[in-house]
Amino acid sequence: MIVPITKNSRVYETVYEQMMNIIEEGEWAEGERIPGEIELAEKFKVSRNSLRTAIKVLYSSEVLDVKPGLGTFVTVGAVKKIKHQKLMSFIQEERDFGDIIEARCIIEKETAYLAAERRTDEDIKSLEEISRKIEKAFKEHEFEKAVDYGCDFHIKIVEITGNHILMGLYASIIDSIKLEKRQKLNEITVDDIREVNISRDREIIEAIRQRNGEKAKRLVEQHIIDKGDIKHRH
Repeated sequence: MIVPITKNSRVYETVYEQMMNIIEEGEWAEGERIPGEIELAEKFKVSRNSLRTAIKVLYSSEVLDVKPGLGTFVTVGAVKKIKHQKLMSFIQEERDFGDIIEARCIIEKETAYLAAERRTDEDIKSLEEISRKIEKAFKEHEFEKAVDYGCDFHIKIVEITGNHILMGLYASIIDSIKLEKRQKLNEITVDDIREVNISRDREIIEAIRQRNGEKAKRLVEQHIIDKGDIKHRH
């Protein structure tokens, strides 16, 4: 339902958010032509300039498609795009890493299990190469690189599963994982980080090589717990 906008300095953002909600709720169906500018500007009680700016943002996000001479239409797949945008926005604003890390643990455990079942010899070589990059980065005191390579290691495990839904879920939290890992650099010694990462990564690779899904799953979980990423909640 369209609600008239209360005037403020970012009117178009409020229009944009309302239009996303209308589409997500199905009031404007995918593939459907939305009302014209004059009608919408009147219902929102905003200028046509503000309305056009909101439509441009939704167009750039591939939620709306503007067809000259025909009108503006909701794109096919718009609801999925909106849900993804809202998830990303939530993750970027989240300051308590607890929920993110719990999600990470769930995803990484299950993908390690699947990776052990589905891996190829080339996949093992890729994991070993990333592991060497992590060790080299630590030896050269390039700790930011070590964090990035560490994330690459787990991204590769997710990719080995071939499950695009899991890939998308993990991609949605990877920036928060990197931020959390960088904060950890200030809390424990570099030697501790290196020892935990390198030794456990090798064990995980070996479990995946042996197609031992249960062991790979257990090692990933222990890896996260050992670094103090997961804290018991009461």
